[in-house]
Amino acid sequence: MISTVRIARAARLVAPLIVAMSLPGCSPEPATDPPPTMPPGTPSLHHVGLNSTAPATAIEWYLAIWPTATRIEMDGRPAVASEMYLVFNEVDEPPPGAFEPSLGRPEAQSSFWHIGAFANTTDADATLAAVGVGHLPLYTGPDDEAGVWRSGLTPYQGIVDRDALASAAAAPPRPGGFSYLLAPDGVLFEMTGGANTTPSMSHVHFFHEEPQCAANWYVQHLGMSLPPIRSDDGTTSERPLYTPCDAERGTAGWPSLERAGTIRQPRGTVVHGNGNMSWYPRQCVDGRCGADQPLVTSRGQALDHVAFAVVGLDAWHTWLTSNGVTILEDPHPFDRGRAFMFEGPDRLAIELVEGLTPPPVAR
Repeated sequence: MISTVRIARAARLVAPLIVAMSLPGCSPEPATDPPPTMPPGTPSLHHVGLNSTAPATAIEWYLAIWPTATRIEMDGRPAVASEMYLVFNEVDEPPPGAFEPSLGRPEAQSSFWHIGAFANTTDADATLAAVGVGHLPLYTGPDDEAGVWRSGLTPYQGIVDRDALASAAAAPPRPGGFSYLLAPDGVLFEMTGGANTTPSMSHVHFFHEEPQCAANWYVQHLGMSLPPIRSDDGTTSERPLYTPCDAERGTAGWPSLERAGTIRQPRGTVVHGNGNMSWYPRQCVDGRCGADQPLVTSRGQALDHVAFAVVGLDAWHTWLTSNGVTILEDPHPFDRGRAFMFEGPDRLAIELVEGLTPPPVAR
């Protein structure tokens, strides 16, 4: 039999709780999940997605200029394996975004500027001529009609703007430098480096409206980092976010694919899991292209998207969605793993893949 004393004691304990729960504003708060946090681990460069009318022909071109690369298949698509992967999607019509030599740029520019390789370019003209590939001209000033094939052949050293051209000190040819090739489907391909460069076909460059704001975005949304600050004594320290990040555009300089020069400042760079990548300012500003031209989406262009390998794909999807990032493709099977695609700054399509090993070297 239950003791009347125990019943009375229980009633005294429960009664105040019932009263409190019945009072306005005293309803118990429903349990809430903690806000998503950025998943651990830094994404690593995995591949670049390209649209091509003839992937087999395009692959032959990349294998000719980079003999250490191999032909593979990824997610049922033809691909090239090197220090990064190139994955091709076959399309019926020539994709937009093709580099126009007469303009020194595509007609409409996306955030994706070019892909390329780190290599000693000193004698690359002869090497590439042997496989029938030539270089695009780099103009050394606004009145240059012929150009040079690599930056080490300019009559001055470094990047020179219009005001400095007349007084720039003369310089003899130097080894190395950067140069550009026109790949199939109008893809711009850069080769850059000198005698001490480690060969690596893993070079990607982008344009952004505010390059340093874009760099901050990759740190805050994808867990990448800004390059460390190096002191005169050789020590390094962590670089804080750019504040403010909307820095004033610099003046155009040469050598350049455009006779009007290339705007290279401000520049934003981030370090990812197996290398680094950089952004430069949008070029079609202040009437340089006849009219101001905002960057267009990279999706569907010759250079379609950039992809990074991650661990914990669902956690990344939750994290990015919670931060208001536009999802272009929900998680789906990809080769031996899974992937999803979203839109980064200035409509750059970015894919995250899980279950696939990233290339070992991507600088």
